[in-house]
Amino acid sequence: MIRPVPKALVLAVGIVIGFMLIAGCEEEENLSNAKPDTEPNTKRSRLIAVENAQLKEQIERQKGSQTREIERLKNLHAKETDRQKKLFDNCLREKEALEEMSKKGVENYMQDILGPLSEENVKLREEIETLKAQIK
Repeated sequence: MIRPVPKALVLAVGIVIGFMLIAGCEEEENLSNAKPDTEPNTKRSRLIAVENAQLKEQIERQKGSQTREIERLKNLHAKETDRQKKLFDNCLREKEALEEMSKKGVENYMQDILGPLSEENVKLREEIETLKAQIK
């Protein structure tokens, strides 16, 4: 539900804005009427120029230090990337070696353990058959 705004409030806001506009125009007019060759303005201009030069030097120093920091970080990143790549390559080699060892291990297990067991099974079956034949 919209409530109507009191006319007095609207009028007060309008008056305040009007005074602000008038005050701003007067200040601008005073600044434009001031003589540029007066001593305070000259001193102020010199101070501003000196401060401007100092700020420019400070910006250049910061740019230089930032550039050095960026280069340092790039180098650090490149070294770390190389180190991680080497570690990854080592892991791949180890993985391949372990897989190869695992395959050989299974083959060896089959030959070493299961081979004799199957031979023994064959012998036991033959013996069982002979014993069955003797019993009958």
